[in-house]
This record gives sequence, C-alpha cells and structure tokens, in this order.
Amino acid sequence: MSKDPKDRFVEALGMIAQAEGMPRISGRILGHLVLADEALSLTEIAEALDISKASASTNLRLLESRGTAEREPRKGSRHDHWRVRPNPHTRVLRPMSQRFHRNAERMTEIAQEFPAGLARNKVADFADFYTRSADFLAQWADAIETPPVPKA
Repeated sequence: MSKDPKDRFVEALGMIAQAEGMPRISGRILGHLVLADEALSLTEIAEALDISKASASTNLRLLESRGTAEREPRKGSRHDHWRVRPNPHTRVLRPMSQRFHRNAERMTEIAQEFPAGLARNKVADFADFYTRSADFLAQWADAIETPPVPKA
C-alpha cells in the first residue's frame, strides 16, 4: 500500500464503505472528492482512481442519493462536475435514524399481531430498541450539525 497519506485516506474510506455494505469504489470516490480543492469532472475522477467512467458515474449517483456528493453545473460546459457536500461524515446519522425509525414502526405493527404474552413482548423489545436508537441517532445528528459556540 502507498505511504502517501492521500492514497491511504482514499483507500481507507473505500474499505470503510465496503465494510458498511456499500461499493468500495464509492468510498474511494468520496475520499478523493473530500481532498479535492475544487469540483471534478467525471473523467477527472475516473482517471485519478483508475476506474471506468461508468463505474464512477454509478457510484457518484449513489453518493448523491446519500447526500454526500453533489453535481455542480459549469456554465459553458455540457458536463457536470462533482464535489463533496459539506461535512459528509456527519450525513450518515440522519438516514440511519430514519431507517431505525421505520424498523421500529414495523416491529411495533408486528408485535401488535401477537397475542399478549412472551412472544409479543420479545418483538416489542425490538421495537423499543429501534425507537430508542432512532431517537439517539437523531439527537446525535443534531449535536454534530450544530456549530460549536465560540469560546470567549
């Protein structure tokens, strides 16, 4: 592996993305965009990471759908340029909270289908876990997204 910290950062985000069930290349693209000084074209991204333009395009759209990358149209250019959204690392919490909230609703509905008793309580425990986790993740997202108050 390269000793260049830029390469190590890009590869580390790729491995993290892969471990989280996303394509490794999407993490690598995100890392590359984080370190870029300006928005980059699809061609620039593909060449820098030695990937196909099709793979870059697919993964950029995935990052866009997750709120971590966005298109930046350029006047006089037919091509979009891409940049990382501010604080992409904090953008994982809110969607996670929303997913956990949906899981809580589903578990609550299923729990209500059981007759009163142990099985119903076990399923309701899952609903409670997802509800409390969703609330925690939302509060955490609020805390991270709120700019710190400057010290006097």
